[in-house]
Amino acid sequence: MLKKFLFLVVIILLMLMTMSPIYLEATVEPDYNCLDNRELWLRKPKMKGYDILELQRELKALGFYEGKLNSIYDQKTYQAVRRFQFANGLPVTGVVRENTWTQITEVANQVLLKTAAQNLEQPTGEVSLLIDAYRKEMIVYSDGEIHYKFPVAVGKPSTKSPIGEWAIIAKDADWGGGFGVRWMRLNVPWGIYGIHGTNKPHSIGTAASHGCIRMFNRHVKILYTWVEVGTRVKIIGNRDPVEITHDLRPGQTGKDVLLFQEKLREHGFDPGYTDGRFGEGTQDAMKEFKYFYGLKDDLIADDNTFYILGIK
Repeated sequence: MLKKFLFLVVIILLMLMTMSPIYLEATVEPDYNCLDNRELWLRKPKMKGYDILELQRELKALGFYEGKLNSIYDQKTYQAVRRFQFANGLPVTGVVRENTWTQITEVANQVLLKTAAQNLEQPTGEVSLLIDAYRKEMIVYSDGEIHYKFPVAVGKPSTKSPIGEWAIIAKDADWGGGFGVRWMRLNVPWGIYGIHGTNKPHSIGTAASHGCIRMFNRHVKILYTWVEVGTRVKIIGNRDPVEITHDLRPGQTGKDVLLFQEKLREHGFDPGYTDGRFGEGTQDAMKEFKYFYGLKDDLIADDNTFYILGIK
């Protein structure tokens, strides 16, 4: 019996190992790590967090909160929530659940000016996206020409958006809550990141998310019709320092691989997309690199490689 069980485990592991990384990623449902989705209320000790800061920002923009943006669910925040709930026909509890966030979204969308984006024509060429985390802006390209620009929210300093060259690997039109009305997942190998709508529209134009790219719901609906699975998405901006602590080999993934790819490109060796995957493009660049510098004819990036590339 034990032998049969072990044999079954080995078969399953072999099947998983032979699946392509893109397939495995595309079948993983997005989780809520991208959101601050907890219930908020007045208690001791007082609740603190970035989700409360966003709540205060939304209520302040709508005229219900007059205190400081201090990220603390204090008495002023509590009273502002109650005033908002009373004014919008919700149970006046001072507790922020999904129904309160949903109503905030609806009211905010009525207050915020609508843009001409609703009347934009579908791009006729190949679509690609550039997300500029410095400017909090998404640029949509059609055959390399700028088609339109959308304001976005990007990752806050403690949870920056992933810098690199990605692709959309999954689309879902039915996501709600903090994800807004659409979800488009990126093939980042070290986490679940995507482009989605938001129930916190006044965060657009700021560094506010857990790394995902937020858009106004009315904008993300438009973008969703413009992109397909496979659409390329480049993100530029600040990121935390990356340290390479070990040799890199084909098949590995991670931020260290992405840094290595960037350095290869800087030195004139094209790894393909800088996507944190040591795949065929990076292997081809390594072959050229090692031949050019007379290094050992293998595909291992070691200390000599890192020294020449200026990584160490």
